[in-house]
Amino acid sequence: MKNLLFLCLALITVQMSYAQEPELKDSPIDFNLDLKTNHLWRGLIITDKPMAAVFSQLKLNNIGTFTTGFWGGMAFSNDSDGTSYKEINYYVQYADNGLSIGLWDLFNTRSVETPDIWNYDQNTTTHLIDLRTSYVFQGSFPLRLEADVLLYGTADSQFDTNGDREQRYSTYVEASYPIITDSKVNLNAFAGAAFSLNGDTHLYGDGEQNFDFVNVGFTATKTLKFSDISIPVSATTMWNPSQKLARIQLAVNVF
Repeated sequence: MKNLLFLCLALITVQMSYAQEPELKDSPIDFNLDLKTNHLWRGLIITDKPMAAVFSQLKLNNIGTFTTGFWGGMAFSNDSDGTSYKEINYYVQYADNGLSIGLWDLFNTRSVETPDIWNYDQNTTTHLIDLRTSYVFQGSFPLRLEADVLLYGTADSQFDTNGDREQRYSTYVEASYPIITDSKVNLNAFAGAAFSLNGDTHLYGDGEQNFDFVNVGFTATKTLKFSDISIPVSATTMWNPSQKLARIQLAVNVF
């Protein structure tokens, strides 16, 4: 945790040193860095160790409705099983007027002895192909609805009666709504459930049911200011009723 705080302070100092640089023209490429006390995803605890996440984005058209890029995460130390969390994802996405549709390739190498980034074999791949959709209602009722389907990957597969591997197509749906807005501290509530389109269980639950709630909680956000620098900070409290677990996450958007 000390290393995480030192890194935050160092990055803030670097930002302040560049605050007086002349204004430059816009670029089609951008990236940002998040520091988190742990990594939570759709009610799953991907790692309980502090981690850094880098998100890069390239605009594919002038208005930026089509984008592509990478998301990568890495823990600062090993988990309790002696393995270290590392992940790199690729994506393409369309987003406009509150609607977002994206296709993601997820590659998490934790607990994988010999990870192969080029291995897409149905029986051995550690990739997951994830179709992500969401819509935010415009105007005075900004409800956000999300629906994501895992299309391919060994981690989301099962064996049929003939012993052949088939996809479960685990599906995650979520509704979220901003309860407090335009305040020093804002609050967003969310509730996510999961089910399988082709099986008796899904990836996100306890492995016993085909539909259950897996991700319920709140996220509080505020902005810390240092001179001309603004640092968004969030605190998420999450429960997974299916797996009977809960976590709190502190996240800092460094830039």
